[in-house]
Amino acid sequence: MTHRSPSDEASLEQPIASHRMRERCRPYRMYIAFWILGLLNNFLWVTMNAGANSINKAGIGMVYLANVVPSLTMKLTGPYWFHFVSYRVRMVWMALLMVLSLGTVAWGESPYLKLVGVAFCSVACGMGEASLLAMASFYDAQVCLSAWSSGTGFSGIAGYLWSLTFDGLDICFQVQLMVALWIPVAWLFTFFVLLGVPWIDKVRHQARCAESEETQDLDCHGPPGRRWVATASLSVKERFHFTLRLWPYTVPLFWVYAAEYLIQSGFWAAMGFPITDPISRRHWYKWSNFTYQIGVFVSRTFFLCLCNSRKVLWLGGLLQAPCAFHPSVNHNSDRSQIDDLEFPSSSWSSAPRMPFGHWWLLFPALCVGFLGGGVYVGAFTLLAQEQPSAYVELALSSASVADTFGMILASSLGFMVQGCIFGVMKVLDTAPDFTCGFDFWDTENSTVSAPSFAKYCFPGVQG
Repeated sequence: MTHRSPSDEASLEQPIASHRMRERCRPYRMYIAFWILGLLNNFLWVTMNAGANSINKAGIGMVYLANVVPSLTMKLTGPYWFHFVSYRVRMVWMALLMVLSLGTVAWGESPYLKLVGVAFCSVACGMGEASLLAMASFYDAQVCLSAWSSGTGFSGIAGYLWSLTFDGLDICFQVQLMVALWIPVAWLFTFFVLLGVPWIDKVRHQARCAESEETQDLDCHGPPGRRWVATASLSVKERFHFTLRLWPYTVPLFWVYAAEYLIQSGFWAAMGFPITDPISRRHWYKWSNFTYQIGVFVSRTFFLCLCNSRKVLWLGGLLQAPCAFHPSVNHNSDRSQIDDLEFPSSSWSSAPRMPFGHWWLLFPALCVGFLGGGVYVGAFTLLAQEQPSAYVELALSSASVADTFGMILASSLGFMVQGCIFGVMKVLDTAPDFTCGFDFWDTENSTVSAPSFAKYCFPGVQG
């Protein structure tokens, strides 16, 4: 009989203790990794929206459209081809798209070329959201979805703080974008080093090898109780019908995003105190959106405690509509004035001409963020809880299309709203993309002030 020395027993206990420590820390690493990935996935997207005035000030809604239509393409088609492309490959694609987006927007000669760069960002963001929501199903779904929602919520605060900081230092938009090249590097590091590639990539690779070799001896089931093959065998028609059955979650998600992005891309883009001052409009646009993002972050982080049923989810979606359209009071009794032209009934639209319309409107902007962020985290968390485990990946990636549909509808209306407000309020410094029937920009542009540029930029660049 052999006897182990104390040193031998200690050497055997060290790997066991190390393994236990890794297992104990894994939930924290998952939470941190998904939080950071959520932050990085939406950070660049928010930066593009925050810099919309620098990309195409004549139509903020056009920037929003360029930032959501390609994303919709990814979310619409993803559930039908994502299972053929590993998560590892998709993450690398997204990092490359981020680099391409930053370079194109920073150095594009025309607003239209810059919008192409925004579209690259949208593709990366849409693929990232649909992929990571689905990938959460291969970890602790509730923990990962909570972390993802909080991270994406904070990305709004971080993105607008990033933009406001460069504005405060009087540094141009091109420098702001080039400094942001750290984002794709941090993205790849977080996924490959902090989180690690999900087990489903290896299983799917093994299954494809087994099919090509016509063998049946490989175990393609993954962890106990999680049969990923349940959705792999679904046809396109079956996947489409499955997506339609998710309407109790997707309808409130669509509605809340349609309302809030109409406010952002339409009303807030055409507000300022005074509205005829372009700098005041720019300040209002950024500070209102920054305040909105604070509300999104708070609700995405804590609303999970409140949203425990579909009733609460629908209530949040329905409450967002009054934030966009609610009765406004016209204080101008002179019906001959242009201020009294017919216009959508919203307090946002009439705020610039009201004697009390000023920075107190940041409070309702905060409420818009509360509702939007709360419905988002509530919808995806309820999906993960209520759908069969084998279908959670497909459900989460499919439902992500709802918010994008809402943003597209809102952005399409938003640049029209901006143009109409510019016409009603006789904003002469910028001719909007949609003129709403007004034609005085060509005849009265002599009063337009010269454009202002940032003090610090790259040599020979005005931005």
